[in-house]
Amino acid sequence: MIHEGKYTAETFAKEHGMRRQSALNKLSKLKKQGFVKVSGGGRQKRIYTLFKTPQKEQNGFYMVVNKYSPMKLHPAFEHYTYGNYTIEHAIIDGLKIKDIRTRKATYHLFLHIKSWKRLFNLAKKENLVEELYELYNEARENTKCKRMPKRYVK
Repeated sequence: MIHEGKYTAETFAKEHGMRRQSALNKLSKLKKQGFVKVSGGGRQKRIYTLFKTPQKEQNGFYMVVNKYSPMKLHPAFEHYTYGNYTIEHAIIDGLKIKDIRTRKATYHLFLHIKSWKRLFNLAKKENLVEELYELYNEARENTKCKRMPKRYVK
């Protein structure tokens, strides 16, 4: 029986009556199934956090923003996405959140846009085209950005 909590490899092995290598193998299998999250490593001890239910990996707005923006955001909500979630989707979601800190973190995403067409199609679908132009102009003033293609310039 596996108990919820935080363990090192040694404490997990001791509590479950197995050797360290067996404990690491068990933790590895549990991690693949989603029951374990790992933190630490390197110079720190590796900490394994066990859960009773499998935990899904967040792959939404906050993951994209924290990857590309120097201004890191603490997730206000859990955002799970299915399929292809691109930087263009993240910019539109940043506009929808309407938070000043989120807006400033979204500036840095304009440097990594792959498809302006996708961005404008999403903005039209959500009726956010004016807000998108506004955000782009703010981003141009404050950060380094890619130039918007002439066909989209208002």
